Amino acid sequence: MQMRGIATSLLVFAAAAAGCPVSGQAAQADLRGWFETRTQALFDAIAIGDKGIWDRTMDTDCVITTEDGEVMDKAKFLSDLRPLPQGFSGHGKIRDLTVRDLGEVALVHYRIDEWESIFAQELKTTYVETDTYRRSAGNWKMVAMQLTVVPRDLEPIVADPSGWPALEGEYGFPGDDQMQVRYRVFARNGALFGGRDEKSATALIPLAPLVFFQAGSIHLMIFVKNEAGAVTEVREIHKYNEVRMQRASRNSG
Repeated sequence: MQMRGIATSLLVFAAAAAGCPVSGQAAQADLRGWFETRTQALFDAIAIGDKGIWDRTMDTDCVITTEDGEVMDKAKFLSDLRPLPQGFSGHGKIRDLTVRDLGEVALVHYRIDEWESIFAQELKTTYVETDTYRRSAGNWKMVAMQLTVVPRDLEPIVADPSGWPALEGEYGFPGDDQMQVRYRVFARNGALFGGRDEKSATALIPLAPLVFFQAGSIHLMIFVKNEAGAVTEVREIHKYNEVRMQRASRNSG
């Protein structure tokens, strides 16, 4: 998402519901069924900015943590919840929902497959969420909600492999003179790979001539040239930090 308000509205697609009448005799299957139906209904209501059902769902002291690490209270959540603007649309499906009834507290865990369209650009995201509820006056009230994006490999661009030999070789951490940890870059079967060795290496998915996504991870690998135009290091974007590795040798493997 590009706009803060829109992003918040779409992020809360992932929220779960409360307000379920409490019955000590209710079977676990019935409780799960109610949460699943209600959660999907709330999810469907997000695109139109239906604040009423969310106001009834959340406890006054509810704490919401978004996928970007932003923490907000109920008032902020409701303030940011609004219909999607023209050109934007979205829908999603709740799946794999489980409920742990701990008596006065219930933990609801599930995944959300979300499809978004931004001026005909199609996006697909999977979230995983855990919500906490407490019993209040015969109803469930949401007291906490935390959302996380499930990582996936990025889509490659059309790449020119003629530039890959300049990237191939071994890289190590500055100060590790013994090269105890090595990152090896090599080509195989028309694709570029990176890893500690050929057996454990995974594909480097091209995003730009010198920028790659490490398959099966959350990391970007950015190759850096010196003033002479030679690639001398690779920088791994690791959990919003940069980890530098310097070229130790050139080995086309």
